[in-house]
Parts: sequence; structure tokens; C-alpha cells
Amino acid sequence: MPPKSAHTVHILEGKATLYQRPTTPIWFVRYKADGKWQRTTTKCEDLAKAKLKAVDVVMDAWFKERHNIPVVSKRFKAVAVLAIKRMQDDLDAGVGKVVFKDYIRAINNYIIPFFGLHNIDKIERQLIAQFTDWRIIKMQRVPNASTINTHNSALNRVFDTALEYGYITKSQVPTLRNEGVVSGRRPDFTKDEYIALYKYMRTWVKEGRKGHESAMRYLLRDYVLILVNTGIRAGTEAMNLKWKHIVFFVESNKHYLSFNVNGKTKHRELTVRHRVARYLQRIQQRNPALNKMTFEELINKGSEEYVFRVNSKDATTAFGRMFKRLLIASDLLVDRRTDTERTLYSLRHVYTTLALTNTTMTTHVLAKHMGTSETMIERYYGHVDMRKKAAEIAGAGSIGAVLTKSKATKPVNSN
Repeated sequence: MPPKSAHTVHILEGKATLYQRPTTPIWFVRYKADGKWQRTTTKCEDLAKAKLKAVDVVMDAWFKERHNIPVVSKRFKAVAVLAIKRMQDDLDAGVGKVVFKDYIRAINNYIIPFFGLHNIDKIERQLIAQFTDWRIIKMQRVPNASTINTHNSALNRVFDTALEYGYITKSQVPTLRNEGVVSGRRPDFTKDEYIALYKYMRTWVKEGRKGHESAMRYLLRDYVLILVNTGIRAGTEAMNLKWKHIVFFVESNKHYLSFNVNGKTKHRELTVRHRVARYLQRIQQRNPALNKMTFEELINKGSEEYVFRVNSKDATTAFGRMFKRLLIASDLLVDRRTDTERTLYSLRHVYTTLALTNTTMTTHVLAKHMGTSETMIERYYGHVDMRKKAAEIAGAGSIGAVLTKSKATKPVNSN
């Protein structure tokens, strides 16, 4: 065994080492914490003082490690990782908000890659501005306002964690602004387009190859019909729906069906249209594990099985791709009013549009039903409200009454 260097001293029963570099008389300490070797300076040239300082540094690091506090307290990434862990722990325990998944994704994909190596107490306005420019380059577009809101909320989760552990003061938390593109009207379907879609699906489901593809087509058709008739969000809300989350209830001596879903921020119960029972029953009857019961028995008993599954596999990604192929085949992919491609989320907009035009539901009730705000309803569906005023705006008579009966085409007179 080689002799110990005169510039190396072991402390804490060999669990930490003091050492000097050839270029400086200052002592440094090396120790293991948080699963890796840490190195820092004692800022002391005197060995006795360096030992005391090193013991304080190492013991403090081990204390932080035991209590899940970042050992290197000033690095943004260390605090961000802790913020992620706390949100993930809440999600795993069933008490976290669904939107935590979006925050975690934003932190991992955008926030840590840019801010990770900076000190948490040095995130100032100029650096935030640089992040804004960097994000546009990374995304290859100006993000919309809702995306920036998500990123800002995720950043604030990190700053809140830093505040809680004393790594920064409140005055060091930067003000986050939102200068994103405000989303306008979203792609949806007109009533006629939706009718064309569900009629097309009647033959489309029969054309799939037998086996898994056929099963997926039949399930997707019922998934589409249920989204349109409930307004629940495609993806998280729908894919996490279990049979036990569907219940009967009685109001004014009449039976209704309700869904219990976990939305972006909290749980909500929503009443669904009666026809949804038929779509659910079809799903049940195709499931060998459930089709021995009547539909009423299944709902009353409940089940841990997810509603929208084939062979117990999550179909979220597969549904998205298959729905796009369905829209291409039916020539309904692009909404010509917005010049954007429709997605499964467009079906939620169909529910909103039909609710505003075909029912007496107020925006207040509709917002509660859909787990959103009245402001969002008014912002994105103002065009629907104006359609309801069409008779008042257009005036008496009809288009047919003002058109010429002649087959010959005449120049249009603006008067």
C-alpha cells in the first residue's frame, strides 16, 4: 500500500478526506453524499481550522441527504429535481393535481435544460428574457399563452421549493410574464361534419382486419361518441375512467348516469347524456370479463377495470394515430375555418358548441360541467353565441327571398 501523501488527511473515520492541490495552500474536502462524490473548499490554510470547517460541511450535507434536501443547495437543477420529486410523490399517493404531469414535463424538457447550471438565487429578469428567446428557437415557434402559463407555473413550483428551504428570499423570486400568442378559435366539427363522421364510422369499423385492429376500431368509435356526448377531455380524463367511476343517481324520480373524473386541477362529477349508456353497454358486451352481467349490475357493482382498454393496454397513443387516419379517410382532417388539423380534443369542442346552440345550458353550468372557467368558454366559443343571434343580426326575410330567380349570372352590385 503506498504511503499517504503529506497533503492528504482523513477525517470522520475515513469517510471524508482533506487534501491540498499543488497550486494552493488551501485545504479542500472530499466526501460522498447524495450517491456521488462531493468536493468543496474549506477556504482555510490552517489544517486545524480546515478540519473543523470540513466536519461542519460534511455533517450538514449528510443532514440534507437524510431529509431529501439538495446537498448542493444553490444549483437550480438540484432544487428543480426536488420539486419534481415532491409533485411525483403526490401523484403516486393519489393527492397530486393532474396538471403536475404537465409541470414535470415542462421542467424536464425546457426549464432544467436552460436554467439547470445557474444558481437558484441568480435567476434574474435578464436571464428570464434569454430563456424566452431560447424557448422560441427550441420550439421553432412563438408558444401560445397556455403553454407559457404552464411553464411559468412549473417555474414557480421550483421557486416555491427554494423559498421553503431557505435557498432564496421572496425578493429574489423573479416576476414571470406571459407574452405568448393568445389562442383563437379551436378546430372543431360543425353539426353536419360530425354527422358525416359518425355515419362514416358505421362502415369503417367493419373494414378493419379481424383481431386487434377490429377491436380497436370498435372501441375508438364508442370512444368518439362518448367524448362528444360528455365533454370530458380525451387522454387523461377519459383514459383513467374505470367502471367504478360511473354511477346511477336519481333526481326528481328520474334515473341519470354520471362520470367521476379527475380533471386538470381537481375531481368533478358530471351528468352524461342518456345515449352514453348505449355506447358503454357496447363496450361492456365486447369484454369477456364483464359481459356476463347486465349493464345495470355492472354499474351498481362497479369494477376496477378501465373502460377504454383493449387487452388491458392503454390506448391513448394508438387512438390518436388511428383517429387521424380515420379523419383522413373521411376527408375531415382539416377544419377549414381555422386551417388546422382536428384531433380527438376537437370532440370536446363539439360538445361545447352543441351545448351552447341546442340547449339552454348557461356558460356558468357548462364551465362547471367541463372543469374549466366561464372566461375560457367565452374566449373560445364567442362565435357560437353570435350564431344564436343570427336572426336578430340578419333581419327579417330569408336569403332565398333576396336572390334572383334568373339562371343567368349577373354582376354583383354591392348596393
